[in-house]
Amino acid sequence: MIKRLIFDVDGTLIQGVNFVASVEKTLKRIGVYSDEAVRLFLQGIKTYEQMYDNYNIVDYTTHMGNAINREMPQEFVTVFFEELKICIPPRNQLLIDAIQRLAQRYELVLLTNYFAESQLNRLNNMGIGQYFQECYGEHKIKPNKEAYLSACGDKKPNECVMIGDDIYLDITRAKQEGLNTIWINSKEITVEANIGTMVKSVEEISKKLIDKIEDGLMEGE
Repeated sequence: MIKRLIFDVDGTLIQGVNFVASVEKTLKRIGVYSDEAVRLFLQGIKTYEQMYDNYNIVDYTTHMGNAINREMPQEFVTVFFEELKICIPPRNQLLIDAIQRLAQRYELVLLTNYFAESQLNRLNNMGIGQYFQECYGEHKIKPNKEAYLSACGDKKPNECVMIGDDIYLDITRAKQEGLNTIWINSKEITVEANIGTMVKSVEEISKKLIDKIEDGLMEGE
């Protein structure tokens, strides 16, 4: 029986946003702005997870400073979080309604490779943060085994569904740890492998869809 739904954030709950403006405003506020610094900062975001298996302020500040070849001031992360807080899509009532309905039947949690405070700030501004009981991933990021199992909480992996847009991080690795999955294919990517349950957006996830996953589990027993 499915008891817990585990959601990725960026590309899943939050779609269609561009971080460039947030980066530009942050670098201007802390006095290290240049077009080149923005470019290098965006590269640094991508390389952080190649070097670290968790998110902490000391390593993140050092890494991003090294990325742009400048020493970051102490307030860097606070300022960046403030700018990211408004890096969200327009209000989506269909998404809010879908999350609210799911929260009435299942435990909802987050598994995101970033700081929990920042991600929850953004989801709160979208009107859905209050529906998630916990945010995992900051202390051990995907694709580490501990990330998926921690997000299951006191539930068994087969009682959980990982919901995300990244085929490897959110689907393949989650399946390897025994979780059920729903792939958010918002870009309508064609894949050859049997990816399993797939929808275009979180708004399409319903109890009926979860029931189908449960029926498949029972058939396989």
